[in-house]
Amino acid sequence: MKYIKRITLIALIILTSATVCSANDQDSSKQAAYDVIVVGSDPEGISAAVSAAREGASVLLIDSRYRVGGLYTSGMLSMLDMNYKKSNSLETVNDGFFSEFYSRVAYNTSFDIDHTEQYFNNLLNNNKVSTVRSVTSYEPIMDGKTVRGVSYTKSGEVYDAFSSIVIDASLDAKFARKAGAGYVVGRDDLGVKDEYAAATLVFSVSGVDWLAVTRYLNSDNSIYTGANPGVAWGYPQMLEYNSQSPRIQLRRLNMSRQKDDSVVINALQVFDVDSLDESSKNVAYFLAVSDLPNVINFLRANAPGFENAVLHRTADELYIREGVRIVGEDALTSDDVFTNRNFSNKVAYGSYPTDLQATKRDFTGGNILTGRNLYTIPFGIMLPKDISNLLVVGRSAGYDSIAHSSARTVPVGIALGQAAGIASNYSISNNISLKEINDTPEHILNVQNRLREVGVDLDTPLPTDHPEKNSWSYPYIQNLRSQGLLSMEHNYVNHYYCDKIASNDSFNRIITLIEQNSKLPINKVNYNPAYNKAINKAGALDIVNQLMGTEYSNFNDLASSSIIDDTVSLKFSNSNKLTNAHIYALMDNIVDHIRISNDMLVPTLEEIIRYDITEEDLPDLVED
Repeated sequence: MKYIKRITLIALIILTSATVCSANDQDSSKQAAYDVIVVGSDPEGISAAVSAAREGASVLLIDSRYRVGGLYTSGMLSMLDMNYKKSNSLETVNDGFFSEFYSRVAYNTSFDIDHTEQYFNNLLNNNKVSTVRSVTSYEPIMDGKTVRGVSYTKSGEVYDAFSSIVIDASLDAKFARKAGAGYVVGRDDLGVKDEYAAATLVFSVSGVDWLAVTRYLNSDNSIYTGANPGVAWGYPQMLEYNSQSPRIQLRRLNMSRQKDDSVVINALQVFDVDSLDESSKNVAYFLAVSDLPNVINFLRANAPGFENAVLHRTADELYIREGVRIVGEDALTSDDVFTNRNFSNKVAYGSYPTDLQATKRDFTGGNILTGRNLYTIPFGIMLPKDISNLLVVGRSAGYDSIAHSSARTVPVGIALGQAAGIASNYSISNNISLKEINDTPEHILNVQNRLREVGVDLDTPLPTDHPEKNSWSYPYIQNLRSQGLLSMEHNYVNHYYCDKIASNDSFNRIITLIEQNSKLPINKVNYNPAYNKAINKAGALDIVNQLMGTEYSNFNDLASSSIIDDTVSLKFSNSNKLTNAHIYALMDNIVDHIRISNDMLVPTLEEIIRYDITEEDLPDLVED
């Protein structure tokens, strides 16, 4: 791995002043200095760059793409995953820069791709953000573990851009990894190594009868489907599509209507895509494109309103949902999301469902562990641990994989980008480090107040009602849900219903998640229909025996074999009726037993952290 060490005394002097080139035009000199450099022009990067510039910083935006907008333009993702304050509310929690963007380009949680690209270009130009596009490579300029700028190559020429702070909005934190940041990949933290949420090839079709689509989806009596003039969602029959490739799955359609009446579709899932391997992404892209003719034919035959659909446009790149997440000074965990944590150093809100997309063809499209559920996001998740002068915005910030499934949405990324831009200028203006901001209540409050001044809401009350905490089964609930093996979402309502009488469904919901979110070896279960409404101890024991391939006669045998603990054994002994609480605790014990028996314990963070470089690779300050 190449690391740039061209930090000279002259360059260090240059850092004290900004050599600003004209907006959207590359500086002709081989060296320049800025206050802030942003790497990557996804919406999060644009938010960071413009927000820093509005605070008075000189800003350079660098991207390998020739178009700005990233996922929203090159990836054609024109549907917005909104973060609302409540499940039954359309009041968003991401204000400030996102509200500005939404009011200018969006309609009904959708936007026109070409119009949005033009909006982004105008925004960067009007705010005097210098841009360099079509960069073939870039490297961090390092002073030990301190980032001093970016060295990039364009048209065969190498340029050095120095800065006080770099904000990384690149795909999978590529810049931060090159600077030495530790990171976690995919579902590693769930003990599912080298598995990732499905990638998607977004495409558009013309010839759609939108009125027919709207009538069909608004009359099928399902709370999970619907349509309005701008967006539509539904068609569960798409899951019946049987691609010739086991790596392809068509899920329910998410659709966005464009100004030219074409319809953008987010539904074509591609599995086994390694986001850190360009060849893997290229092969997956080709595989998905090759399948599109069959997909279009299936749409015509099975989706009312699509009878005359014709392929209109294909995204330039895959929509990669899940890849790298840095190890930050702070972390946003699943427990923070489930318990609606209110961080003292919060800079944004999230509330999107914890939507764990499928990692393999499952004919369901993934699973949801919560419905909309409001929580805050701390500033420190953008700070790579032990690396100075660097922020990471977007889906590669410091989340665990379950929190990431909610917080990876672009509105959250845009909110973090705005916070990063404002904090960067505050750091420079006050001559303090980003870490000092995060660690000092006075400084973080000043940044929060500045965010409030530019329209960011940081004062929405969070839910405080968590009835499951009063249940004896709560420790077991915590353990199961931290592994992605327990959902609290019931028809968009968040509740574990601990005291509800248990049934086959109580087991099935957990077993389905074990099959989807783990590699634990379990057997298929045949459910006795006699227990569809209520299950007794004999029925519960039968399911456990089927699951493990055992023949235990009673729960005392499970206890004596150390499969269930004393608390669970006592609760089953003293109960004539089983509730969901009993099933949660029992299944947590069973999962732990299977993990221990098969040496499949969930790894610690230290065991899964990856580095692209070692301590020895980091350059010292040198003089030419």
